[in-house]
Amino acid sequence: MNKILSQDEIDALLSTVSRAPGSGSVEPQTGKRVVQLYDFKHPERISKEQLRTLRTIHDNFARLFGTHLSTNLRTLVDVNLLSIDQVTFGEYTMSLSVPSALYTLRLKGLEGKAVLEISPQFLLFVVDRLLGGFGETNFEPREITIVEQNVVMRMITAIINILNDVWAQVNPLDAAFESFEADPQFVQIARGSESLAIVFFEIRVKGASYTMNFGIPYYVLEPILNRLSAQSMLALTGRREKDTDGRVIKDKIFASKLTVKALLAETTVSVRDFIDLQPDDVVQFDKRTNEPLSVMVGDRLKFFGSPGQLGRRRAVKILRQIAKDEEMIYE
Repeated sequence: MNKILSQDEIDALLSTVSRAPGSGSVEPQTGKRVVQLYDFKHPERISKEQLRTLRTIHDNFARLFGTHLSTNLRTLVDVNLLSIDQVTFGEYTMSLSVPSALYTLRLKGLEGKAVLEISPQFLLFVVDRLLGGFGETNFEPREITIVEQNVVMRMITAIINILNDVWAQVNPLDAAFESFEADPQFVQIARGSESLAIVFFEIRVKGASYTMNFGIPYYVLEPILNRLSAQSMLALTGRREKDTDGRVIKDKIFASKLTVKALLAETTVSVRDFIDLQPDDVVQFDKRTNEPLSVMVGDRLKFFGSPGQLGRRRAVKILRQIAKDEEMIYE
């Protein structure tokens, strides 16, 4: 047969050959191999499914922590989860600036340690706000003093408690504060080549943006990686919302303000006597000078106290709480 194949027939034959068994790495149309880049220096030791579960856990953390900050700082604060990355511990410490604010956490539930890094500027904002300031956001980065560390320690404790709560659905962390460091080179929770799962957060308040991240070494997570499955993620997303709502309500109640006043004494006078009152007149009360004062919360009697002075201000020392049987008498 001396028939010459046309170009269309040649293309059809080539396409048939490209679809033959054993040629799965060749694209039918382009004829190019499908190549996926892989960095052996940064192996992804945590699967995408496990990362999704970690994202769900820390999404809950961001929501609860944002509520806590808004309540205690008395201003709107947004905390958002940005990303979860896998880097070596050496690269992580090299990426941090000096000074930093690094909190080492001891994880009793996972038999290891984790690191929490917060922007020093945000901590200075928190200090200013908690001490009665307007909450300046343009602080120059500097090392946090010991006094300022003590002021923000209550917030750090809240972060640890919230982390323990959100992780309890998968595995108890039992995290506890261990140490504070301003220089990253003094933080040693893993070898420099050890992989680290870093959860990055953004804190937005008054138009300013601050960073925060939470890192757990791979060797600490490895024993519980099988629990970071799709079933665990469904358990987290299906968690009853009333637990979260109860925490929000509790925080709002604790942040509410009540009027507290001490009643020195009281008496009843006629309208005529009241109109006839003149300077240097003496009004006699029924209460003796050695009797305790009534301390009112709102319009209800709750405590008994004694008058005094604290610094340059008048004060009342609480002596005892009103008993239940006394409430009926004083109502």
